[in-house]
Amino acid sequence: MSRMFAMLALVALLASCGSSKPMPQAPQAVQTQRMRSDSTASGGKLRFSAVVEPDARAPLSFRIPGYVIAVKQMRGEGGQMRDLAEGDRVGKGTVLVRIRSAEYEDKVHQAASQVDAAQAVALKAKLDFDRATSLYGSQSMTKVDFDSARAQHDATQSQLQAARALTSEAEIALRDTSVVAPFDGDIVKKAVELGSFVGPGSPVFVLARTDLMKIVIGVPDTALPAVTLGEPVDVTVDAFGDRTFQARISRMASAADPRTGNFEIEVAIPNPDRALKSGMIGSLELGAGDGAGPQASFRVSLSAIVQAGEGSYGVYIVSGAQGGETATLRPVEIGPVLGSDITVVRGLADGDEVITSGANLIKDGQRVEIVK
Repeated sequence: MSRMFAMLALVALLASCGSSKPMPQAPQAVQTQRMRSDSTASGGKLRFSAVVEPDARAPLSFRIPGYVIAVKQMRGEGGQMRDLAEGDRVGKGTVLVRIRSAEYEDKVHQAASQVDAAQAVALKAKLDFDRATSLYGSQSMTKVDFDSARAQHDATQSQLQAARALTSEAEIALRDTSVVAPFDGDIVKKAVELGSFVGPGSPVFVLARTDLMKIVIGVPDTALPAVTLGEPVDVTVDAFGDRTFQARISRMASAADPRTGNFEIEVAIPNPDRALKSGMIGSLELGAGDGAGPQASFRVSLSAIVQAGEGSYGVYIVSGAQGGETATLRPVEIGPVLGSDITVVRGLADGDEVITSGANLIKDGQRVEIVK
């Protein structure tokens, strides 16, 4: 009997184990950001924000390798001379940095000597050919000798041209021992020091044209008919409060961005006092166009964006009451990147609670816990 009771107890235990439910999963800790529209349409206008950039930005580098022997000198605040640095302004044609040129000067002299030698040989061949032409015309030279003189003349001319080409190449290399500013602008990056070795193609300075700045925005197709090339617009910048910069639309894309569906518009901003700096945030308003209803765009952290399918993006929205929050995947359309943030042009609304930290660790419908 005791044996039977033991077997029944074992069966009951196994049955209870088979019917037990899995332990509930602890909610994933996340951080969130409540959405507030960054760009709104009111009174038939659409408002946009974007990063201010230089109109032209040129990385400057050497075509040939060498050791840096001189960097452009500037006068510092104390009156002492110092090397060119980031933030300094230079004029077009200014020599910014030079590498050692002795070996390239030697190559020029060597190539010039080869030209002189080739010229002497070519001159003798020409005189021989002229003489042969005269003798052959008076039938005092055989055709074989005449053809030989002509071939020698042609060969020496080719050698002379090759020597001159080598000289030209050596002279170009000698000129390339200096990096010259291609336009008036500001040094925004420096990557060279006196005595350092530089290789071909490695940027030593980045020069930016800052007397004209620009911002690039993405405009929906519904607003595009109201936008005109050359149209004046007013731009405000967060750093300058109520100051307004007079600008104009300088470029309009002919095709939509396949990722966002928006059309890229470039706005040129004159900056004669160079008050605007690269990286500032500028805002402007454009006509909304016929049938363009109110729209809003939002700035969210780049870490909030996740893949929502092939070629599409989304964010996780927190829904539910405190203690029972869940993450819901919401497809969105994204716009320009603004530093560590990105613009969301469709898919969000004011008040949405977007997960910004831990978004890549959760799944649609998963329980979450908001931590501060």
